[in-house]
Amino acid sequence: MADIKTGIEKAVKAVAQGSGTFVKTTKLTLNLSSEENKLNTIYTQIGKSVHEIYKHGGSLGAMFDERYKEILELEARIADIRNRLEIAKGVVICPKCNANAKRGSVFCPKCGGNMGDAEELTEIPQATVTTPHIAPTPAPTPYIAPSPEPVPQPNPVPQGKTCGVCGSVAGVGERFCLSCGRAL
Repeated sequence: MADIKTGIEKAVKAVAQGSGTFVKTTKLTLNLSSEENKLNTIYTQIGKSVHEIYKHGGSLGAMFDERYKEILELEARIADIRNRLEIAKGVVICPKCNANAKRGSVFCPKCGGNMGDAEELTEIPQATVTTPHIAPTPAPTPYIAPSPEPVPQPNPVPQGKTCGVCGSVAGVGERFCLSCGRAL
């Protein structure tokens, strides 16, 4: 009986010691993560400050000049790819929240923002940005999207909610009416 009691006491001490170690390591892990986040925040702030210097015509030396050129080229290529994607999908991007919306939408289906500021592209713009690492390629022939023709549907069934204000039918998952901007 004494052996069982001693065994239980040892097990309890081991569990207590193990849980104490677990608590210590968890606290240290959280502290480490917190300090790393602070360091990354400082890195981000430095990067934003450097960006502001270059944005206003400043310079920090040749190495930074080259890296900033790469950033500008990447931003231009990203914008070009987004434009091509918009055309391919037949959508426009909300200028407020960057959500996709159907062409001709007056309001964004995600945030309800006015889509009047969104540019509708009808052809893929020619890419003009090249990088020093990649040889320039000729721009593709501009794509002109065909005008959409209505497809007759025998018995159209609404796929989403009907707006209680204007009666328009919204698509599945849309939170705002594309015609009047009201929340659905």
